[in-house]
Amino acid sequence: MNVIADMVSSIIIEDETVVTKPDELVIVGRGRSAVVFKLPHEDKVLKVFYPAYTHLAAQEASIYHELHNATYYPTLYEVGAGYLVLEYLEGMTLYDCLRQGKIITEEIIKQVDQALDYARQKDLNPSDTHLQNVMLLWNGEVRVIDVVRFRQSTICSHWEDLKSAYYVYYQHSYFPKKYPRWVIETIIRLYRHGFIRIKKRK
Repeated sequence: MNVIADMVSSIIIEDETVVTKPDELVIVGRGRSAVVFKLPHEDKVLKVFYPAYTHLAAQEASIYHELHNATYYPTLYEVGAGYLVLEYLEGMTLYDCLRQGKIITEEIIKQVDQALDYARQKDLNPSDTHLQNVMLLWNGEVRVIDVVRFRQSTICSHWEDLKSAYYVYYQHSYFPKKYPRWVIETIIRLYRHGFIRIKKRK
């Protein structure tokens, strides 16, 4: 008997809303295609894909296998029908850093670049790398925590745009380092709708 599979079968998700779940599972993250639960009594999380995206579980697992559990990515422990079991990471996303005023250093940016370069060496196409998909661990290391779209054929400029914004704006001493959620969300929406153009570095 697979305990995790049984646990997943007891989770009811309608569209992107978790209707029913075991009491011992705590939601620690949500994304465009899945919700993430902390597994009790162990340093692992359960990533359950929304009904329309269950096919992505096998796809993302295959990408993790390509990455061979590299330092810059969480460890994959198990894959099943519509779910993954991954390493639990303690830290904060770059999104949280902006909300709490935690300084994002140039070393963090360089670590993300190294992580994405490693993926490219594996003939993958790093995509959808944004503020909520990059985590800064308490020990200062960086993890890229969502790789499900690393095989898409189109070029994704999210990270390059973020990096340009970091060097052109954020890195300057006069630029604010802490923002309320509504400000960050407004900027994200404007960017996604093409109303914000990031000035590229020279």
